[in-house]
Amino acid sequence: MKNVRPLIALGVALTAGGVLLATVHRAPAPPPSSAPAPAAAPSLAAAASVSAKLADGSDYTPLFFADASLSIGTAPTPDDSADRLLLRSPSGDRELSRLPKSSYAQFLGFTAAGGFAYWAESAALPDGAYETRLWRTPLDGSAPPASLTADTGAAVFFDSEYDLVVADGRVHWIAATPDDAPRTELRSVAVTGGPVTTVPFEGRFRHTTWPWLLSVDDAAPLVLANPQTGERRTVTKAAAESVVCTPAWCRSMVTAGEKFLFDARHPDGTARRRIPGDLVAVTVDNAVAGRYELFTAYRDDKTALIAYDLQTSTDQTLTPNAGVCAVKAGVVWWAENGTWRSVDLR
Repeated sequence: MKNVRPLIALGVALTAGGVLLATVHRAPAPPPSSAPAPAAAPSLAAAASVSAKLADGSDYTPLFFADASLSIGTAPTPDDSADRLLLRSPSGDRELSRLPKSSYAQFLGFTAAGGFAYWAESAALPDGAYETRLWRTPLDGSAPPASLTADTGAAVFFDSEYDLVVADGRVHWIAATPDDAPRTELRSVAVTGGPVTTVPFEGRFRHTTWPWLLSVDDAAPLVLANPQTGERRTVTKAAAESVVCTPAWCRSMVTAGEKFLFDARHPDGTARRRIPGDLVAVTVDNAVAGRYELFTAYRDDKTALIAYDLQTSTDQTLTPNAGVCAVKAGVVWWAENGTWRSVDLR
């Protein structure tokens, strides 16, 4: 629908700068279980980096990392007349898209699967209408970007790693219904492009770990739903809790004066434990890489970036001096001394 501007719900996105430092704090352990011992945490000392400047002097802002050394982000042209979308890797930089500033372009929903990156590009057309189009490109640069569809409906983006999901040979996304009814459109297109399939689904939802959906209607109970099986699970929560979940883990937040208190727990309320510290969540997603919660914390007049490990109930400080940082699809990144540093938590 070309005349519908996408609905964009922005989560917290913070950028970070500082020196990589690994410190460990032990929180209360979860209840005993018969689960196998957790795998070792990835080495946080093995951070990759990419320059925050292009060869032409333009500032580069990463929006997505397919892995710690391969990123996609934006930079203006040197004359500031257009916005460029770039893929940067150790082998060089490749321009994926260039749109004039007058189009107010937004690049959203990045994900990667099977050697390809996928994203949504929303921009004003010459007649003033907005169009949201899905694209894909091979990560190895073996072919130019290809348009998959512009039949995206009233696409909704939550600044989540699940805004676009690649599964079963298709790219899936969420759209609002044309009549603003309390329903969700589950839309998808083949990874190679073609006709779009639209399935109405009762309630307002966003994607989480495939194939599950998480409800986003504050006026209704919090629900995890599987559209493939029809199963719906109501998430236990107190009235004062703000909760975000995957089918395995939830992150709960309550306010205490001017502080936020965070708990980790399962959707049924079991295995609850307090995550220590005066924290702010980095992302709208929880259980990054199935294992980590990412926070910032004000310490010694600086803002630290922290990864809390759900498997071991410990936290690690990634940098003690964070500015803006972000995390998507298992990779966390931050700014540091003229570079962007990144760690693959997978």
